[in-house]
Amino acid sequence: MAINQAQEDIYLLSYRRNNVEEDRRLNSQHDAIKYAILNGRLIHPSIPATQITSAIADLGCGTGIWLNDIAETLFADPDTADGSYPMLVGFDINAHAFNLSPAPGVKLVKHDCTKPFDASYHGKFDLVNMRGLAYALTPEGFCLVLENVVQLLRPGGYLQWLETETRLFKAYPETVEISEALKIINTERQQRQLAPYLPHFMLRQLLPLNSGSNVFQPGGDLLTILNFNLLPGGISREGRSEEIVLNNQFSDIVLETVKLLLNPSLVHKKSQANGDSFGGEAGTGHSQLTEIQKLMDFIDEAWKSGNVKMGGVFPQLIAQKSTSL
Repeated sequence: MAINQAQEDIYLLSYRRNNVEEDRRLNSQHDAIKYAILNGRLIHPSIPATQITSAIADLGCGTGIWLNDIAETLFADPDTADGSYPMLVGFDINAHAFNLSPAPGVKLVKHDCTKPFDASYHGKFDLVNMRGLAYALTPEGFCLVLENVVQLLRPGGYLQWLETETRLFKAYPETVEISEALKIINTERQQRQLAPYLPHFMLRQLLPLNSGSNVFQPGGDLLTILNFNLLPGGISREGRSEEIVLNNQFSDIVLETVKLLLNPSLVHKKSQANGDSFGGEAGTGHSQLTEIQKLMDFIDEAWKSGNVKMGGVFPQLIAQKSTSL
């Protein structure tokens, strides 16, 4: 049975809102993604830098760190030949996470990205970036976000979309405990009706479906896929033994995230153990509660000891809006 929650509370880590430790984790996660998955790149090489000059948006921006990095590395000198400077705007439903002193040129706006954007933003952006939304949005929510992406982009503008998928995480060595933890997280995703298997889902959103589909399809003449890859991250990247420190940092972030993603299931099993409205036998609830707590303890120990390393592959999609729109 699906959990009856408001849209903003579907996010598996919504319990971490208003938490400075979550802000720290998001910033650390940005560095891990940048260096252990994207080889230090902020913008995909298939997107011409010469066409990203007027405005960039980041949907689900968190602390705003990706835009801060964009401002400080790609647009560090605002004195261009024509005196122009790009508009850098981050949108997120959780304004508490926003950096109170963003980089020059960065504006952070509280906004639910499934809702319509102010018309002043329509058709303004050269690039829209979004990543890590799979634990926050249902398929319907993603459809609404992609509708908004089409509106935000100028003709010829680009979408850069990176996701994480727990079913593509890999433990070295493989352990029963990590496998079980990932299984529990995916069960929780299903209960919350979050987006299904991400590589298939991302492509399906931008490729034409059969005419009988009732799912919004922003593909066809609106967005053209330029690039789609499953990017290896951390220790999953072969032939990179020189990056041991980087891969260890990446593994720490993944293990911490897996532990945090288990917590909502732990809360539900506590409710079952207390015999509340989530239902189920109290004895069963106690047993499952103990199991999840043991898994969290195992992950915590693996994280501290370094006996288990985490890697995986991460789907990334690059698309371009039609110039005729």
